Amino acid sequence: MNYRIYNAEDFLFDESFRQWASGSSPQSAAFWEQWLIQNPDRAEVVKQAQELVRALNEHYRDDATDARFTSELNRLMQLAAEHRDAELETPVIPLQQQSWWRWAAAASIILVAGLGIWLYRYTTTSTSSPESYAHLTKTASLPLQEKVNTSNQPINVLLCDGSLITLRPKSRVSYPKHFAKTSRTVYLNGEAFFDVAKNPAKPFLIYANQTVTKVLGTSFLVRAFEEEKAVTVTVRTGRVSVYTRQDFEKAQQSGLRRIEGIILTPNQQMTYNLEEKHLLKALVEKPTALMPEAVSREQVFEDAPVTKVFATIERTYGVKLIYNEDDLSACLVNLTFLNENLLERLDIICQTIGASYEVLDGQIVISSKGCK
Repeated sequence: MNYRIYNAEDFLFDESFRQWASGSSPQSAAFWEQWLIQNPDRAEVVKQAQELVRALNEHYRDDATDARFTSELNRLMQLAAEHRDAELETPVIPLQQQSWWRWAAAASIILVAGLGIWLYRYTTTSTSSPESYAHLTKTASLPLQEKVNTSNQPINVLLCDGSLITLRPKSRVSYPKHFAKTSRTVYLNGEAFFDVAKNPAKPFLIYANQTVTKVLGTSFLVRAFEEEKAVTVTVRTGRVSVYTRQDFEKAQQSGLRRIEGIILTPNQQMTYNLEEKHLLKALVEKPTALMPEAVSREQVFEDAPVTKVFATIERTYGVKLIYNEDDLSACLVNLTFLNENLLERLDIICQTIGASYEVLDGQIVISSKGCK
């Protein structure tokens, strides 16, 4: 069958598609996941059909058989067609003869009074915000299961790939029982710490309040409550890419390899202002050491080049220091560190060599006239 020419209503009458949308057939799931990868431009039409399938399944959850499903679809289509016919005073065209008429009839269902719960669910889903957690989870390509933390303590959620989510209070996350072949996608409303199992062939994606966070394997915190005006992503280890959902999906649909976003490394944080639609990268307020053992014991530098001290700090905290190596090549320092944090260490160094520093775009820029 040439599914590329199918409209949303055509998919509804396809048994294999309905089984996939209902999550009742692993064989169908494999086929349709692969088909979507090969036909990304048809994703929106497929989502429309999925919404309808799930709405009908929900309404007839006690008797959602294929026969009942097809019968109800035909009944609703026929009712819509008759209503349209009565208003326009034109002959009714059989549903099986013209695919475009079936879709027009389906669209006119919204004008038919008394269609009840099914119509209510469909129109509610269709008009909900495309950025909302509820909409994203209802239109996901795979059936999802949800975990909600109603307690006052964080709870752990273990995913099928070994990734661990620490879900904070008043937060919820939705995820498939088994991930798709090409990516691992979850949906978050709230705050959670992710410790993602490494898998370079299958990126891990977190959809959260107008943003998409993409990783291959690392640990980081995402805070994205829908009632708040900002989303934050804070990286503990590894490398994380953050995009606006609009830019990410636009690049996917057009096949672009480069996506406008922000790359975060350890101790960096991204803030997305929902009103200004702007991604901002910064250093976290209190950078933590990647190697705690390195800062838990005394560190002594005797007549050491300051550039060597800077290199040690970069390795310890994973933070990039930007400075002019030629200007600082003659600077030798005698320093002893014990329990000082990153910024305290930088204060001591800069005071010693007469330099200054500022945090820009998640990096630390050191300014100095050098040592004579």
